[in-house]
Amino acid sequence: MRTVKLSLNKIIVLLIFFISFTVYSQKINLIFFINDELLTSPLDLEFYNKTSNDKYDFIYSPGKEIDINANPILKEDMILKFDAYGDRENLTKRYSYNIPLEAGLLKDTLFLIIKLYNLDKKEYRKRYCKAKASYVVEFHKSGLNINAARCK
Repeated sequence: MRTVKLSLNKIIVLLIFFISFTVYSQKINLIFFINDELLTSPLDLEFYNKTSNDKYDFIYSPGKEIDINANPILKEDMILKFDAYGDRENLTKRYSYNIPLEAGLLKDTLFLIIKLYNLDKKEYRKRYCKAKASYVVEFHKSGLNINAARCK
């Protein structure tokens, strides 16, 4: 009887440990749209810390989560850099993106939708006529939408 009670206590302690580990680890799913098309191909993502030269490389596959606790630079302000190729009209054109990410943008959410609009496309240039960059970024996560200014 005593060994059963000790075994039960060990199981309870291990269960509490695993539950606390999963509660405190935060993973986030990134979802990319480029020119209103869902990105379904893998990407080589580079996260750069804004204040130091620290870099975190990640191979993005749709549906694969990023473990924010696995790398401390993901908890700070950073720049997300990656290249993507083409769209329906031109599959070979290469676009390079440098997206500033605030540390709080990845906090307390299970997903982050990043919408990119290339302003070399007439329809997006008209929609975002106030933009000065070659592309516009919008962010969506649970409870927060950050949209670029649109023209009438």
